[in-house]
Formats: sequence, C-alpha cells, structure tokens
Amino acid sequence: MDNIKIVRCITKNMDDSCTLKKIEQINVEDYATLEIITKALSNKIRLAILDALLKHGELCACELEIAMGTPQPTITLNLHRLYYAGLLKRREESKYTYYSVKDTYLPLISCILRMNESQTKTVEKA
Repeated sequence: MDNIKIVRCITKNMDDSCTLKKIEQINVEDYATLEIITKALSNKIRLAILDALLKHGELCACELEIAMGTPQPTITLNLHRLYYAGLLKRREESKYTYYSVKDTYLPLISCILRMNESQTKTVEKA
C-alpha cells in the first residue's frame, strides 16, 4: 500500500483542483515486451506476411516474395523482425528457412487481421 499515492491536481484557480484516484505505481518497463510486439505489428509488409502465414501455414521467404511481389531482401528483413520480436518460429531445411506463427500469438494476430478485414468492408460500403 506504500506505493499508492494520492495526487492532487492544482490549477490556477484553487476551486478547480481535483483529487485523483488512488493508483499503484506503474512500472513502464513492464511493457517492454509488448512494445517490441506492437512495433513489429506496425508495418503493412509484416502484417501481410503474417496474414499469408496464417492462411497457408509454414512458408519460405521465396514463396512470400512471389506472392507479394516484394523483393526478397525486404521479405527477409521483415521476417527477421517478426522472428526477433518473438512472433514467429523457424525451421531450416537445406538452404531454406521456413517460418510460421508461434501458437501463442495465433489468437492475437488473427484478431488484428480481422480488424483489417472489417475496416476494409466498412470503407467499401462508404
């Protein structure tokens, strides 16, 4: 309870002051992992890659390059960013690396991509 503070907002006019709710201290560092994940999701190429991985399962960069019409270095860079954010797992076979979405993140990514589908339908109706 010692980390809870009562804060008083003071304005120029003392009659306009208010007492805020008692809230616990917030450690911003607790959100570091979430920040990494949301940054990884804030790119249309990475979202398109995730969409393809959800629809088709495990894919290689060369398959995504052809499907998206995007240069291979761009695909590879974005796959690496998704992987290092912890969203993807990878499997190496011969000279190819195959990526898929980690099971833990399937519901989150599905939800985000459904939001895009509903927004697209709303724009089409307008």
